[in-house]
Amino acid sequence: MKPMGLAGAYSKAKHFCPIKMKEYCVAWPEISIEDFPPERDDEPSSLRQDIIDELSDHFACALNRELLKNPDEQLARRRVIELFGDPIKIARQLWLDAMKEKIMSQRIMTGISAVMAVCCIAVVGIAWSMMKQNESLNLKMLEQMAAMGNRPQAAARELDQQFLNQLEVLIQKQVSQADSSSGAMNPVLFRLVEEKKEGKPAVGFSGTLTKVSADGGDFKIEAVSDAQGQLDFGRLPWGKYQINLRAPWNEEWSEKTFSTLPGRKYEETIVCPAAVPGKVPVQFQVNWPTRPEEKNYYVLCDFRLEKSQAHFEILSDSVGKYFLQAVQTFQQAPSWQYSWWTYRYNVNQEPDKIKAVFLIDVLNNRVALCPLTPDGDFKNIDLQELAWESSVEFLQGNYYSPAIYLLRKEELTRVSELNSLGKVETIVRSDNRFSMNDYGGNNMGAIISPINPFELAPQVVKSLAQNKNPIEKKFSSKEISIRGYRENRKAAFSSFIATKDQPNLWKINIPDLFPVTLESGSLSSAP
Repeated sequence: MKPMGLAGAYSKAKHFCPIKMKEYCVAWPEISIEDFPPERDDEPSSLRQDIIDELSDHFACALNRELLKNPDEQLARRRVIELFGDPIKIARQLWLDAMKEKIMSQRIMTGISAVMAVCCIAVVGIAWSMMKQNESLNLKMLEQMAAMGNRPQAAARELDQQFLNQLEVLIQKQVSQADSSSGAMNPVLFRLVEEKKEGKPAVGFSGTLTKVSADGGDFKIEAVSDAQGQLDFGRLPWGKYQINLRAPWNEEWSEKTFSTLPGRKYEETIVCPAAVPGKVPVQFQVNWPTRPEEKNYYVLCDFRLEKSQAHFEILSDSVGKYFLQAVQTFQQAPSWQYSWWTYRYNVNQEPDKIKAVFLIDVLNNRVALCPLTPDGDFKNIDLQELAWESSVEFLQGNYYSPAIYLLRKEELTRVSELNSLGKVETIVRSDNRFSMNDYGGNNMGAIISPINPFELAPQVVKSLAQNKNPIEKKFSSKEISIRGYRENRKAAFSSFIATKDQPNLWKINIPDLFPVTLESGSLSSAP
């Protein structure tokens, strides 16, 4: 039975609104972006349009169902409104639900800022009062010293003794005031343990503490955990800080921001790895229900990340153009918090470590390392030179989805063309709707036909041509070709986990190829 393409999927979607397409696309209800609350800086750019699209779909389908029962359109619209309620109010409520967490966080931060402002005013007031007291005492001392020059010789010893007693009292006051003012300097201490909350002390971990201030008074302090696992930064001014940790083998802890309060010690326990992530075997399973039986296909999986595409600062100096990233998690206290450690290393210049690019023989269910140049670029593949295995080795940890290249056997001799592929124009499917985007770098989670671009079904071409996205306009004018496909926008974040506690079977799921192409079940209509 031939698999269903986009036209079939589109017909299936019409079961929700079983009348003519012209009626299905009625532009009702009329909701615009201006009907929402004022726009916020932290609001996702597409949130309002997504709500409008989703709400319009539901109302249009409900209207079409009512029209089947009663052809009076006004009556049908009134019944839909009675069933769902005011669409503008619903849209506003959906927007509020999506932004609730950010709005509450902003209010909490405003409250904290107000409390800290009151504390600052109180500290300034105390300091001003202490200064005035010191000024008054100093004036009294000067008056007594002036009087001493005119005193009678007989009373000199008695007055000297009184002056010394008063001077001792003044010194004791100033010492006590200095001790109280030092309360604004707070101890900052971290306790590092291995793998669990009750673990052994983590020794030799380096930490960098950065003071964050709006007036530009930032500074950094570095420390190394001692034999008790203590990372002691001493006494520091209260305020906002950022902490970064690094293991002796260059594994890095995710940055954390925290604040200290006047007169209070800051102390925290952080769970750390005990050693560099160990190697574990990993097997691949390609799930491709609609793979053409008459052709021998191969799947090339690239787990590497590119340093030029990284959205974070890479502290390790050993990372080159391409690197592999393994993330380990450890449970913190309280139990819902986790400590995230990231191990990155150069896959080009470290032959004894884990490689990250593999060729999978779909028909025979076996895997081999993909040949690369010393710089990490792709080389044309000769099947006779490959060493096939049933599994490969990976370091323990969590990994992003790889870029997945689908290749026919005869295309393996052209794999070097991937080096000049650049950005990949990609179809992204969400439910039964399609959009486009262009992905650079490693194209995580995308299904890519690198040699021959996809030939899209007419319905998809028409849908993209009607969108306002600049990329889709280029496609409609035939300036670009489609080579990539994603089932949804979260495909890049599907985690592949390698652990020593259970068998590691990584599944590469190839969807119906494709609901976007002319021929479902084939990479392209190209021969």
